[in-house]
Amino acid sequence: MRVLLLSDLRGAVERIPQVREVVEKNGIHAVIFAGNVIGEDERVHAFEKALETGTGPDIDDVLLKELEDKAVAEYEAFFDQLGTLGVPVFVVPGYLDAPERLFLQAALNHEVVAPDVHMVHRSFVPMPSENLAITGFGGAITSTGERENRLVLMYPDWEALFAFEFLRHVKQTPFFVYHTPPRRDPVDRDHGRNVGKHVVDELIKTYRPRYAVVGMAREGQGTTMIGTTLVINPGPLYDGHYAILDTHTDKVTFERLPEPVHA
Repeated sequence: MRVLLLSDLRGAVERIPQVREVVEKNGIHAVIFAGNVIGEDERVHAFEKALETGTGPDIDDVLLKELEDKAVAEYEAFFDQLGTLGVPVFVVPGYLDAPERLFLQAALNHEVVAPDVHMVHRSFVPMPSENLAITGFGGAITSTGERENRLVLMYPDWEALFAFEFLRHVKQTPFFVYHTPPRRDPVDRDHGRNVGKHVVDELIKTYRPRYAVVGMAREGQGTTMIGTTLVINPGPLYDGHYAILDTHTDKVTFERLPEPVHA
């Protein structure tokens, strides 16, 4: 099976038609997206400033509603286009994909009308023909206990630890999709820092997935091994990066889209 691995679109919607071309030209059987459909906006800035100052987020209610409406339109367009790729697509949300309820609502609505689109955040979809179960956990995982689901998506590490208890009863081998990378170089490198979380390493060691696809770390394109698990960061899609995994050979090919032509 040839799997197209993507992450971090960050609002660069002009990349989606290019993704369709990659699917068609490379005999892709499935697509995995590891989060961040939309880009940064005032919600993110307000939340991060509040963390720094220890105060509540300072953002106008009218502006917040406008930004949420804009985000919903972007989610709807994203899932609309994924539903036309003609292959199964597996998605988790990213740190920027808030509010959680609106993102999940858009995803679940499209699962009804586009059965090839699957939300695997805290869930799984079996692929018996490959003896794999695609499962994931989106958003940023934090070791300091913060939880936020309206301005950004941030979950405490204990939530991630308990999210996969159901896998003990799943017969297929897990194929993990995380937005947050493990604490491993090079896949967690972002602006010269290592931003991965040890809890992701722990989850991988516990459940021993065959593969783990991660995002968030924008300079982290590459692979690493944790035990027998092949961990892959495909690089940011907004900058044209993607990867193709061949599950029969475990070969990973990293490619880059051309710059889109603007009319």
